[in-house]
Amino acid sequence: MEKLVRIEELSFDSLDSNKIALLKQAKQAKDSSYAPFSEFYVGCSVLHENGHIGLGSNQENASFPSGLCAERVALFESSKNLEDNKVKEIAIYAESNKYEVPRVLVPCAGCLQVISDIQVRQKSPIKVYMWDGGEEVFCASDVSQFLPFHFELNKK
Repeated sequence: MEKLVRIEELSFDSLDSNKIALLKQAKQAKDSSYAPFSEFYVGCSVLHENGHIGLGSNQENASFPSGLCAERVALFESSKNLEDNKVKEIAIYAESNKYEVPRVLVPCAGCLQVISDIQVRQKSPIKVYMWDGGEEVFCASDVSQFLPFHFELNKK
């Protein structure tokens, strides 16, 4: 069975004001990144059902891999009560003067697994927006587009 990854390409200008605000908050969150080693600055915003938006930025550490990605910082900070406040969408933004930022800015496998686990726990998908600051925004309907064979706790 072949599963195709479906990523929607959207024009930034065609998005509604709420989506633009979510993306801009991810960009703003990037400003608190601590990335002296990689010089790759990432911000993430997490939208919950009640309208709360959690923010995170990547935080590196000299004792690699003790740092954390922006997605995990934002998700762990803002996902304390999933039963009452499900995660609906996340937006990811990155910039670097040292590296070219991929147009489709897919989270790392560790972050994908965390997003997947939250989807399973809350029993609903999380839409993922990826933006490099350009005219196009890429969107996946849920994390299974990137991680079809995720780990999942199967209780007996």
